[in-house]
Amino acid sequence: MEVKAAEILWIRSVVNCIMRYFSVLSDGDSKTYQDLLELDVYDGSMKISKEECLNHVAKRLGIGLRSKVKEWRSKCVTNGGRKEGSLKESTLFKHTNLYRKAIKESVPDVQNMTTAIFASLFHNSSTYKAPKHNKFPTGLSSWSFYQSTLANNEEPKSHSSMKTKLSEQVLEKILTRLQTTSCWEDASREKPRM
Repeated sequence: MEVKAAEILWIRSVVNCIMRYFSVLSDGDSKTYQDLLELDVYDGSMKISKEECLNHVAKRLGIGLRSKVKEWRSKCVTNGGRKEGSLKESTLFKHTNLYRKAIKESVPDVQNMTTAIFASLFHNSSTYKAPKHNKFPTGLSSWSFYQSTLANNEEPKSHSSMKTKLSEQVLEKILTRLQTTSCWEDASREKPRM
């Protein structure tokens, strides 16, 4: 139904309105976009681009991590189980929201986007013995408790007060997954829609 509706709208735009759509807002595996490319409404005179919703990009990252968890389980590789710092569903959900926030605040700069996402991961795996605060924004307005307290010339609180924690083992696996992700470019093209 969605595919047919798009065909009607795009053909009607040329015939009745003498205008052209130049981009389609859709999810990652959109059949509508593929169908419009095959239909070639504009006779090859104009390239149709596909824009993705911010939520779809974040969801794709979350799904990628969930599939990695399943893959690790099938290979009998542990990701922590129920221990603190493991990759539980609640942790995945929180990180998907962190990805969404990092993308939203960093568009269109891919480097800032990846730095923000990696900073949130390092933040959640940081410990008192092995602090990982070098990728965080600095100053009083920093979301990192460590950096904001340093800016206030105070002693940072204990890492035990962090709500979402990741173990070093899980962090390595996530970083491997994120460093091979191709959706950074998709997310950076222009301001994602919400």
